[in-house]
Amino acid sequence: MRNLIAFIIIASTLLSCAGDSKINRDLINRIPTDSKIIVHTDNFEDLDQFFSGNELYSTLSGLSRFQEIHKASSFLKDYDLLDDSLIALSMEGKNEVVITLITSLIEKKADSTDFTTVIKYNNVDIIKTQKKDFSYYSINHKGVHLASSSRLVLESLVRRDVTNYLFDDGFEQIYNRTKSGNTFYVKATEKKWLEQFLLGSNISDAGNHAQWYQLEGQTGDFALQLDGVITYKDSLKMDHDLYNNIEVTENHIQEIVPVSLRTLKSVTYKNPSQLIDNLRRYHSNDVKVGSQLMSILDHTQEMSEVVLEKSSALVFTLAPYETIFMNLDSLSTFQFTYRDNRVYELAHPLKTHAIQPLVQAKEYKFVTVIDQHLLFSQSATTLEELISNYQNKTVLAEQSWWKKASESLSSSCSLLKITSLKEFKDEAQNAAKEDVKLINKLSENDFPLIISQYVHEDEYAHFHMIIPLASNFSMNQQVSQLGSYKSPKKIIAGPFLFPNHLSKRHDVAFQDEDFTLHLLSESGKKWWSKKLDGLILGEIEAIDAYKNGRKQLVFATGNSVYFVDRNGKDVNAYPVKFKDPITQPLSVFDYDSRRDYRFLVTQGKELIMLDRDGKTVDGFTYKKADEITTQPKHFRVGTKDFIAFAKADHSIALLSRTGGIRTKVKDKPKLNTELFFHKNKAIAFTKEGKLMQLDLVNGNIKYTGSYRNDASLDANSKIKLIQNNNELIINGNAISLPYGTYLPAKITSLSSGDFVHLIETVEHKVYVLDKNGEVLSSLPVYGKSKSAVAQSHNRYLTTLDGDDVIIYKW
Repeated sequence: MRNLIAFIIIASTLLSCAGDSKINRDLINRIPTDSKIIVHTDNFEDLDQFFSGNELYSTLSGLSRFQEIHKASSFLKDYDLLDDSLIALSMEGKNEVVITLITSLIEKKADSTDFTTVIKYNNVDIIKTQKKDFSYYSINHKGVHLASSSRLVLESLVRRDVTNYLFDDGFEQIYNRTKSGNTFYVKATEKKWLEQFLLGSNISDAGNHAQWYQLEGQTGDFALQLDGVITYKDSLKMDHDLYNNIEVTENHIQEIVPVSLRTLKSVTYKNPSQLIDNLRRYHSNDVKVGSQLMSILDHTQEMSEVVLEKSSALVFTLAPYETIFMNLDSLSTFQFTYRDNRVYELAHPLKTHAIQPLVQAKEYKFVTVIDQHLLFSQSATTLEELISNYQNKTVLAEQSWWKKASESLSSSCSLLKITSLKEFKDEAQNAAKEDVKLINKLSENDFPLIISQYVHEDEYAHFHMIIPLASNFSMNQQVSQLGSYKSPKKIIAGPFLFPNHLSKRHDVAFQDEDFTLHLLSESGKKWWSKKLDGLILGEIEAIDAYKNGRKQLVFATGNSVYFVDRNGKDVNAYPVKFKDPITQPLSVFDYDSRRDYRFLVTQGKELIMLDRDGKTVDGFTYKKADEITTQPKHFRVGTKDFIAFAKADHSIALLSRTGGIRTKVKDKPKLNTELFFHKNKAIAFTKEGKLMQLDLVNGNIKYTGSYRNDASLDANSKIKLIQNNNELIINGNAISLPYGTYLPAKITSLSSGDFVHLIETVEHKVYVLDKNGEVLSSLPVYGKSKSAVAQSHNRYLTTLDGDDVIIYKW
């Protein structure tokens, strides 16, 4: 390395080493006893650059364990070596890190900034070099140079008789086959040792997980990438022997497992008898697998244990060209449909006790089939979660960072293990307080998962580990399901999105067949229920009537106008009840955007205007005529206000704020839609298939185009949307969606832009498009009837699956 700091080596030591031709100069025979991590390097500068250029290491370099290693290894800065060298990490006392360098003989020169002393030990001179805040010990001894942060370790190496010494036969075999460049070797006998070590603990490594990892660091688009091998013995009951010599097949679990997983363990197999043979050898006993489980193994090629946030599942992937081989109807005692997928409750649960530790010993009562995957769980809600994520495309295979990682992984492996950052954070909670703070700062948006892949052969496995750096990839807006709610009664109105001023998020409202209004959180938790006197007409409006940022809900039924706060309490004199029926949805006007709201009630031919206190507005007088057939709407052109609606005689009324005629309209078009405001004009479709454009100022009407009778229309001041089933025309730009049967599309203006949303009713897909007609990434998602979108802390999409409310963020 740079900044070479030298000191004088006693000449007699050099001469004695040179004159002894029988000395064993192998570096591995000088590795300290019980070393846990060993690094082979022939270029210290490259090794230093590997760490200094790694973003994940830079993020975690403040961990107390890394600080210990940094301090114990700081003497390595005194060396600038280009020959083969070993750096060993061992432990001293209860939990103290020791770093030892083993390299070829070195002649050093003294540096005046260092204070050195000679320690006589076993007839040799050990040089102690004192730095500002640390010291280390070094010696040229019997053909090698040794340096260590521990005097005790160096003295033990001086005493060692290396003539017939063997550090570790398993290490020697893997070292001789793989040493080159910068290579890491990690003791693997205890699978949790390295994780716990980095978190500050020093658990025993006396287990039988495997022998040694050999790892080489790679550079690229990932937070960390390591490739290498892991060794094990089939005669020592080691964990990895369970996967020895299995003929592997392609992994498909990534197609079904959600991004929100906690852990995953997956094994592939062409012949399940190889798995059973390995289990017999592992247990030194016969393994009796039940007929149900054996039949599943015979017809599948991959078995995956998936741990989610609150539950787990066992997933089997069918073998190629295999169809479902189980008669699930006859095997089940109960079944139901969730999002078009049949879920079965088995009369006899699937038991996995016989094949542990391949998977945990559990009993799975519920099963469903998604494409080529057979999914088992202990609860039906777990399968619903997996179905939801699959349909929402929030699975690993759909993520750009996973696709990039897959290019550096094998498509087939005997063992795949995935750990989420969230799981790692939970495991780290017993670490030192400052370490926990540092680890908790890691973002799942940057480092989502730790992926480990093994391809086993004869007592070793090729190993790949990748930690994707998700922020390196173009992150399209992802859609994920936040929550859902199963209504015990039929939903007749909604869902509606309502802003929650406390959480800066959105809640969801709906009405059931008992006319009860319910409000849910974004996660599907019910806040409250409120009995109403009838069906809600049209939409629920969110207003800030008291100009303090606290929103209320206002709407009408056929008999009353309701004004409700976010806790479900009636506001002021509301509800206001009427003897005659209300015939149109409540119109809510805020003329000057000053939150001085007016509520316009339509009763057949009459209009009644209320203020926020429930009092009739005296300044509004409408002379009733024919029955009003469309919801009155407020349009504004320049400084002029227009209240516009159509009547049964096909005339169109354009009123002023006070209810008088603002503009007379001579034509009487037969409208087929409600009125919309677009580019200072009122527009609608006529029954003849024409697009009517009404000039609000002069009352003139222009007719254009020729459209089908079933065409739908929606518009705002900037966007006009015409729909013929799957054909959309947005401001003249034609867009074709996949063929299907679509409900009428709607436009909603959010702070991030204008969006079009609609539902395909055959495959039950909810689409959201931007103003240019582009379908947003990760869409469509699942939904059957009605959609609503809104924006606060997140962008929200809510829809229905029968009587289930589904809430997404996007």
